[in-house]
Amino acid sequence: MIESASDDGGAGLRERKRRATRIAITEAARALTAAHGVGGFTVEELCEEVGISRRTFFNYFPAKEDAILGSPVDEIPEDLVERFVAGGSGTRGDGLSPTLLADFVDLATAMMDRMAMTRDEMSQLQSAVAAEPRLLHKVLHGTQEAENHFAGVLSRREGLDADDPRIRLMIGVLNAVLQRVGPAFFTPGNTRPYRELITEALNAVRSVFAAVDPVPALPSPPRSPKESA
Repeated sequence: MIESASDDGGAGLRERKRRATRIAITEAARALTAAHGVGGFTVEELCEEVGISRRTFFNYFPAKEDAILGSPVDEIPEDLVERFVAGGSGTRGDGLSPTLLADFVDLATAMMDRMAMTRDEMSQLQSAVAAEPRLLHKVLHGTQEAENHFAGVLSRREGLDADDPRIRLMIGVLNAVLQRVGPAFFTPGNTRPYRELITEALNAVRSVFAAVDPVPALPSPPRSPKESA
């Protein structure tokens, strides 16, 4: 049993080191992209920046573009994931937890606080990626992968299946909010904190749905004479 626990600990340590290396590669790739554009640096220059070999790079990413986009699993630090999941422990299987939106604000703000790039660098990165048609497909694919990953996190928190309509709807709503808040936060001249912007957006969504009546169920179609007989 001791040997097994030791093996598990070693495997966990190796995975943490691998994850740290992936994150370092992505952060360096994004910083170089922001400064020079996607075509303005080579894989060799990226490897030199991180302090790894070319062979090591390709053990983690198949191409430079993949390194720039990163892995959805790496986007949310493990400690923040566990804190977010633990916040839903009071509700299991009968609906969404009442603190979901507040806890999501904490999660998103903490992720923004830990972001390695400055606001100017992130704005430059967005412009560089938008100007690269070859990255567009990867961005769309990566977005779907990230949504599926977060659906798993949200289902763990709420005790619901990842395909539950409520989980998928919340993913859509939260993603829409982030797509609106992100550009507003990185707009030149913006002085409002990220927490303030995302809180305002989520409260606006909540107020819209709270103010309207529930949608009535569709009436059953009339039965044919044959069915009535």
